[in-house]
Amino acid sequence: MAELSASVGVRRRWSAGILAGLALAAVAAVAPATAAQAAPAGDGVFNAASSQNDLKSKLPNLQKGKLALPDPGPMGRRFQTGSDHAPRIFQGTLASASEFPYIVGIVTTLRWEGDFYWYWCSGTIIAPNKVLTAAHCTADGPGTTRVIAGNDRILDTEGNILNDSGYVAEVASTWTHPGWNIAQQYADPLNAPFLDDVSVLTLKQDLPSEYTAVSLSPQGDQTPYTAGTAATIAGYGSTYDNEAQPDTRLRKATVNMRSNADCNRRPSLYYPDRMICAGSGTPTAPSSDICGGDSGGPLLVGGVQVGITDWGFIPCGSYPGYYERLSYYHDSIQEDLTRPSLVNADWSGDGHTDLIARDTAGNLKLYYGSGFSNDGTGGFYFSKHLNAGWGGFSRVFRVYNWNGDNRPSIMAMKPNGELFIYDTNGEGDFVGGARKIGSGWAGFTALMVTNNWMGNNRPSLLVRKSNGDLVRYTSNGAGGWENPSGTRIGTGWNGFNLFITPGAWKGDGLEVIIGRNSAGQLKMYQSDGQGGWTNPSGTIIGSGWANYKNILVPGDWSGDNMVDLLGINSSNQMRLYTTNGHGDWIDASGKVISGGWGGFNLVF
Repeated sequence: MAELSASVGVRRRWSAGILAGLALAAVAAVAPATAAQAAPAGDGVFNAASSQNDLKSKLPNLQKGKLALPDPGPMGRRFQTGSDHAPRIFQGTLASASEFPYIVGIVTTLRWEGDFYWYWCSGTIIAPNKVLTAAHCTADGPGTTRVIAGNDRILDTEGNILNDSGYVAEVASTWTHPGWNIAQQYADPLNAPFLDDVSVLTLKQDLPSEYTAVSLSPQGDQTPYTAGTAATIAGYGSTYDNEAQPDTRLRKATVNMRSNADCNRRPSLYYPDRMICAGSGTPTAPSSDICGGDSGGPLLVGGVQVGITDWGFIPCGSYPGYYERLSYYHDSIQEDLTRPSLVNADWSGDGHTDLIARDTAGNLKLYYGSGFSNDGTGGFYFSKHLNAGWGGFSRVFRVYNWNGDNRPSIMAMKPNGELFIYDTNGEGDFVGGARKIGSGWAGFTALMVTNNWMGNNRPSLLVRKSNGDLVRYTSNGAGGWENPSGTRIGTGWNGFNLFITPGAWKGDGLEVIIGRNSAGQLKMYQSDGQGGWTNPSGTIIGSGWANYKNILVPGDWSGDNMVDLLGINSSNQMRLYTTNGHGDWIDASGKVISGGWGGFNLVF
């Protein structure tokens, strides 16, 4: 077969919404521009002080639309039965979700200045709370993400998620292969290969048992890839490029595996050790193929998933489609199934950590995290004004699941000691206004938030009194207090000038407090999950931290689904420190990921 010329278009297989699409060309073009505009020339670091707030200037092809996200949980029958829409597919057939109980739809929405924008992908269940998909489906744009199982069709022609059957799950965190070369793809979209474009979503809820896990081809297995072997593709994608009104129905088709020689149409794009291709289409005789919205879905041989739908050439069906080779990624994917759970500081609901900062005028600014720190901008996507009027509070901080709803809230304390909570809908919007939940909080010299100090999945506030006593106040799981008078859990805590609470630091489910002393050392104290301590004398875990004005514990920032630390130093730079999720550092030296934080008096 002839080699493709450089003018033939390459496209990923995620898709924009009918009325509210994140156009691929726009997203691919915006990231380098954001980095160049936001940071001093040549440093490649996101600059918080000069980041742009105008979404339309970054993504000029966005169109407005509506998409109402259903609440997580069941939506009636586990699977749809029958079909009420005639097929509009090219050399393929409609499929039932009950035939592929491991295939899910992944819908991400972004609310911006009162309008909604959305895009979707496909994925496969690999464990009750784990979904395998392409990295560009999850770490290529911010928003609120829902995983939808059991639906033959995930969106109607108005852009609404169908809710007569199936199950909806929220995303808690994500793992992305560290070799994903998104920055290179943005910089040179025609010539950069789509390397290591693999992610695993961890869900907040286990999916019901009717939705079973797919089998993955084992590491190093080459058996299914013989040229000519019949394979099955399936997904919720469009039927052709730029389809005006895709109905996002689940479809399937049979395609033949191709040889490496056939797949290697443009040598700079195809890597035979980690990619495969399938399909027999040519420009003059198009054939069944993956298309927009199928990204992240499966390539199956004998019911075993051997590939992840990733990319192809324009138009759909004119050339073979390309897939990430699962025999190359099997072991790294399996590793994520055993990682300890964590809670990300996720404001928008896509499973990625976001940061909030307060400026001197009392405005809150939201910095969307991309979920992948090697994206060329340090893991920042863009920022927007979140809210005003916060200058009158002496403390402002986030809590998670205070009301038993698995959603973030903001707590704020007035100088007179009154404590208020501002609840959210889990999608980045405040709901219900301020609610006073306490008074008498002005006398504490430090305040920390923990998510599960007592092992009951309820958050606690830990406060230090002026005499050095440490006191715990725990949520009752319904917006109130389990112990409104507080419970003393320690003494002698006046030797620390900063506290951080990174959750289960050692990966064993037991939460910790880390205090910084005057020598700049970090000392870790671990709860026993019952109100006591496993190491009451503390354990030194780091030194050289005296230069930091602020240390944040956002959950995972790098994209490896393990806990990270972010520190803002005296030069107003933000540095990233990564761990292995079990109490040891991966990068104890840290690296600069951002600058320009001097204009904020709070970052949380």
